[in-house]
Amino acid sequence: MKYGKVPHLDKEVSKLVFGVIQLPTNDNVRAFELLDEYRRVGGNVIDNSYIYGPGFAAVLKEYYAARGEDALIRFDKGNHHHANSDEGRRVTKEALDHDLLGNLERQGVTYSDFYVLHRDDKRVPAGDVVEWLNEHLAAGRVKAFGGSNWHHTRIAEANEYAEKHGLQGFSVSSPNLSLALPNEPMWWEAYTVDREARDWYEKTGFPLFAWSSAGGGFFAGIPSDDVKRVYHNDTNFARLERLKKMAEEKGTSVNHLALAWTLNQPLNVWALAGMNTVEQIHQNLEALEIVLTQVELDYLEHGTTA
Repeated sequence: MKYGKVPHLDKEVSKLVFGVIQLPTNDNVRAFELLDEYRRVGGNVIDNSYIYGPGFAAVLKEYYAARGEDALIRFDKGNHHHANSDEGRRVTKEALDHDLLGNLERQGVTYSDFYVLHRDDKRVPAGDVVEWLNEHLAAGRVKAFGGSNWHHTRIAEANEYAEKHGLQGFSVSSPNLSLALPNEPMWWEAYTVDREARDWYEKTGFPLFAWSSAGGGFFAGIPSDDVKRVYHNDTNFARLERLKKMAEEKGTSVNHLALAWTLNQPLNVWALAGMNTVEQIHQNLEALEIVLTQVELDYLEHGTTA
């Protein structure tokens, strides 16, 4: 396992993040087996969100009761919108309080290591969000915080406000970063970093926790209407062919080479990965060990070594 440091957190964070979505909610024996194996190989952080519902949290509550509250670093999200419209936005203090406290209650824990706003609302001053989060920080309910699907300029705005007012700022960002180029967002206001954002993350070293880092199922060959809608385009099919060629040369799978592409970017990057078998845990761990040169990264993305 490989690890990285995140500002305002006193623990090293494993580069492979366990995405809770594929954790079974009707079989605690199997769920515990997966979480125990993930921890055994060095994993220590789990991604969850209030919008995912009480089922996953109930499993985690049982797990923490059995293994201890500190068994995993909690990357908890909240403030997801209620609807795909301005009327459904929930970047408010009331929604933040509700979801942050709700995550804790559902999981039977006293704090979150991270609280990450699942969506943004650019009508809300970033400084207001910083103020709300610092209230929970002072109360000991959270150690660090950030934004998922937040534009990098908004994160910079939040941290500029925090520095000016002597407050703790954002520590993490969780957008989409993948070799797969989307035609459109997978979900409403799901944010994929562009070239400008990648340059900013590289320059600042700001921690980036990438979701759908292996292409949201496209490179794994998962057939679905959503994958077709979002990822079926000539650019991605050309990248898939280059992945197949390089994967054969390196003796790995296309999907894990795509994951390695994200993890080898010249950024301070982590990967969120859904893992529903012990085998998948080990396969994703192997992807962490794949080293790609800048020439190889450019080849996979652009088809050129220039």
